[in-house]
Amino acid sequence: MSRGTVARLVSGVVLATAAGVVPALGQAPTTPASVLEQRLAAAEAASDWNAALAAALLLDEHAEQQHVESLYRVAQLHARLGNRDAACEYLERVSQAGLFDVSRVRRDEAFAAMRDDERFKAATRKIWFRGYLWLLERPERDSYQQPERVMATLAFRPGERVADVGAGSGYFARRVAKAVGPTGIVWAIDIGPEVLAYLDQRARAEGLTNIKTQQVERDDPRLPTGGVDTILMVDTLHYIKDRGRYAKTLRAGLAPGGRVVVIDFIFKPIEERPWGPPPEQKMSREEVDAAMAEAGLVPVRVHEFLTEQFFVEYRAREEVR
Repeated sequence: MSRGTVARLVSGVVLATAAGVVPALGQAPTTPASVLEQRLAAAEAASDWNAALAAALLLDEHAEQQHVESLYRVAQLHARLGNRDAACEYLERVSQAGLFDVSRVRRDEAFAAMRDDERFKAATRKIWFRGYLWLLERPERDSYQQPERVMATLAFRPGERVADVGAGSGYFARRVAKAVGPTGIVWAIDIGPEVLAYLDQRARAEGLTNIKTQQVERDDPRLPTGGVDTILMVDTLHYIKDRGRYAKTLRAGLAPGGRVVVIDFIFKPIEERPWGPPPEQKMSREEVDAAMAEAGLVPVRVHEFLTEQFFVEYRAREEVR
């Protein structure tokens, strides 16, 4: 699926990574391919290269969608015939071709007999990861996340020690690594080995040698005791069930004068915002304040420029008296 097709899906996406919910397969452009071919030919004849490019891109979406669907049908038929290896091989090819909708595969009765097959699980995991990675890195995220303004507000210092808890693909970790410079360090912490492998690869490509990836369990970020100047959690805390206990592990990792920064979704009904955490993970700013208070952390700066998220900095209570 092309980026153009996926971009049109964002308004209907639920960002529920723990549940594996990612964009569904998009629909091909509504304009028939024959009409697009005529439009492309006319634009090329008139040397209208912008119009020609627009038509060519839509034709490419048609071709990509047809290719994905063809591969998927082959995978289904192999599964129905009991050809498990061939079915998994084609699912892997579907993933590479651009299938994002892992829930479609997992619900499909054609694959019912394969659901406990390790190769099937691996193939569907690849499909899930492709969609998850796109959600983290999609250009449209910048419009509500405002990363440059967030970075300017946090004003990281050269040499600062930062833990990005729930770093994902490194959307913020890479920015922070550049801000703290070679004398600083960013621990990119996540439960997912795939995203950390991606982040490692991308950090090397960008020459960011001060990012250290660290895979952890969901309930323990494994921070160095008293060794972190800033703990950053973006769209992560809502996954934690016992937030009071978790806040205490964050507090234990803070260096004197350190801060915990929480940026997370303001809960809105799905009718108002059809993306964001699912209802069972809803979390208010007041609930976060209460969890932090259990660990002796209090809000010292509240920033209100993000439209979809609250943005709060916490410090140790004894240090702000």
